[in-house]
Amino acid sequence: MAKQNKEAKNDFDKRIQALLKELLERNGIEIFGNLKVEITNMDTLAMIKGNKIYVNLSAKNYPDYILKYILAHELAHLLIKKHTKRFWEVVRRIYPEYEKGKKELLENSEV
Repeated sequence: MAKQNKEAKNDFDKRIQALLKELLERNGIEIFGNLKVEITNMDTLAMIKGNKIYVNLSAKNYPDYILKYILAHELAHLLIKKHTKRFWEVVRRIYPEYEKGKKELLENSEV
């Protein structure tokens, strides 16, 4: 069971890394410093702290468009901490199709 869980975590980590790379390259976003993503079992779905984006392993079942929204949301917090109008403009710039992922995530959140 532990091996299976480790494989699931590794597979999800690779998927998240690829989605993050796609978002950054697609939109020409350059992050200064060494940004990392870490898969965890925390109480929240995702958060950013310092140079790390933490994503809950339970999100592994979400489709890519929801995961891209989650990543775009956390990336936007690098610039703007509160959910202001400007924050949502940054999210849109990172991931223009974010609204579908946001809506579905709010309707079906597991965490």
